This record gives sequence, C-alpha cells and structure tokens, in this order.
Amino acid sequence: MFAPFADDALEPQLTVADMAALRELLGDAIQPHQAIAMLDLGEHRSRLLISEGEGGHPQPVSHHMDVGIDLLATRTFKQQMPTEAQLEHGIMLVEDAAMPMARLIPPSNVFVTRDPYLLEVGQQALGVRDVATAWKASGRLPMLSREAVEGQFDMLARQAAHPHLPLGDLPQSPRWAAALLFLREILHHWQLGAVRLLPGGPHQAPKG
Repeated sequence: MFAPFADDALEPQLTVADMAALRELLGDAIQPHQAIAMLDLGEHRSRLLISEGEGGHPQPVSHHMDVGIDLLATRTFKQQMPTEAQLEHGIMLVEDAAMPMARLIPPSNVFVTRDPYLLEVGQQALGVRDVATAWKASGRLPMLSREAVEGQFDMLARQAAHPHLPLGDLPQSPRWAAALLFLREILHHWQLGAVRLLPGGPHQAPKG
C-alpha cells in the first residue's frame, strides 16, 4: 500500500482508505484532528499530498512542484558531488519551488515520506540499516529531526567547500546529496520540525 511510486508522474493517487490505514500505522504519533502531509520526489517533479484530519475534506489532495531528483543530481550537480556554486544553485531551485507551497501545509500536521531517496537520507542521519528494521525494533516509525538533517547538510556543505578533505562515511552519491538538499529546504521553508519515515521499497530505475 505504501510502496514508492513507479513512475515520473507520481501515480497512483492515494485514496481515503490508504490514508486511514496510514493513520492506523502512525498510531499515537498522530491525533485525529491533525493532517498528514506526505512528500514524494520524482525524477522531474515532486508531490506534496495533503490528507486533512477529522472534520476536514476526506479525499487526499496532491500538489506538484516542478523540481525533482534529476534536475538537481544530473543537470545541476552534473552527476557528481556538488561544488559550492552548484549547491547554492540547487538551494535556489528548491526554494523557488517550495516556498509558494508553504501556505498549503495545515498548521497542525504530521509530515511523512515513503520516498526511497529521502529514506536513504534518514537512514544515514539516524545510523540505521533500514527504516523497516528500525520500525520493527522500536514499534514506532523512525522520526528524523530538522536538526539531524541540518547536521548532514553541514557536512555536505563542508565537503563542497573543501572537496579533498575526508568526511567520514558521507555518501558520495549526487542523488543522495540532491535528496538531502531537497529535504533540508522543505523542512526549513515549510517550518516543519521533523519527518516520519514510512517503510518503503527499493529505488525504481531512472527512466530515459
């Protein structure tokens, strides 16, 4: 039910029943009145899905941003770890797409993702092998704080400024770097303190 999307169009649309099941999965991490905000990254665009809480509109609503992993990792970072200039350019691209959508986020919400690239960011920051294992071990969905994301991004920025200095186990993947940048800017501009990580599947192969 919560497997990652299979194509660039970020379909299928999740249903009322899907969101009810997700609320059950979240358990006491969400209150009946709270909305769910879910982020999925596509190759060429990304999707914010809003499911309102008790008393709200029952049908989840999707909103799209014209920026995705390919725009950052391939066109901006040139399929390499980003330089300082490329990182700044990527920040501006995500800011331009994300800032107008901040008004769509309900004041009381639980922010979640099942996106495989964002799960990799979370696993790296939390030091866990995979989200599903961490979930089963604790009985709660892992939560990634904005502070933890900022810590990872600070390391990425230091590497961009000093590319020849070793930085431990920072993943050397332009797509990981793109997903980290995206999540960092989203949490900041949407004024979100954390994201809950949903168990997901492996990456789909990039198209084209």
